[in-house]
Amino acid sequence: MRTNFTTVNRNDFIISLLFLVTAAFFMTGCNNAEVETEYPQTRILGHRGSGLTSEEFRENTFSSVVNAFERLDGAEVDIQCSKDGTIWLFHDANLPGNELLCVPGATDRELEELSRESENFTITRLEEIFEYMMQMERTPILSLDVKGHFTNGCFDTDNAPNSYFDLMAKSLSDLLARYPLHTHVLVETDYMYFLELLKKTEPKVELYLLGYSNFSERIDKAFNSGYHGISYNFKDEYLTHEEIELARQKGLKVQLWTIYNEEDMQEALSWKPDFIQTGILKLGEKFLFTPHEEQGN
Repeated sequence: MRTNFTTVNRNDFIISLLFLVTAAFFMTGCNNAEVETEYPQTRILGHRGSGLTSEEFRENTFSSVVNAFERLDGAEVDIQCSKDGTIWLFHDANLPGNELLCVPGATDRELEELSRESENFTITRLEEIFEYMMQMERTPILSLDVKGHFTNGCFDTDNAPNSYFDLMAKSLSDLLARYPLHTHVLVETDYMYFLELLKKTEPKVELYLLGYSNFSERIDKAFNSGYHGISYNFKDEYLTHEEIELARQKGLKVQLWTIYNEEDMQEALSWKPDFIQTGILKLGEKFLFTPHEEQGN
């Protein structure tokens, strides 16, 4: 019996056409389905280590930061650079007991001597924190708030010159070369010159433009500059959930600071930021998403 190849080819064509139409239907249906926004798991960090008001731990010290590492997802610390190019943890413009002496105007030896002689002053090298982080089983997050505003005559102007930030950027890069913590270190500051330096030298480090007011302006600057996110004052009365969403739509991450009570913590968490800084570790522990014993590196 002769086979009718024309009929066979026609049947194959019809079957193939039906398959393509069906596949296109399902693909179109999938594309038209509403895509649900994915939100991050908010990480909670200890502000200045264990907080400004901690009775047991002095802010921005080794013990304060380690305490935050052990209890929360990480810590935020303030950093300044000495004359010798060493990065130290310190917040204020002037050193205790000397309103004219500041970290950028002091040598490492002067800072160490002051720390030994003063009962109310302890200063920690950033390298000590990096070294400890490398030894931890669960590597925490460390956000570095870069200070550059000194109103005590530390520099010719209130804001540190570019040469100061050049020195600090090189020192930070040197530390990261010895301690490869790039994916666990965040840098936050409103000094865009410093962020631009790190954008070139440390592309793996997340950069956050810091702001106290006008969040929408921060969005534009961070987005146009190619930064990873915004570190922002939660107490800005004009800050809204909608602005946080707008930042997220532009691909920006958000840090919010500083939370001191449960009501503010609940509101901040409802906005689903990437990071929240709290000045009270006990409060932060209460709202941790994943207990540390369940977390990996």
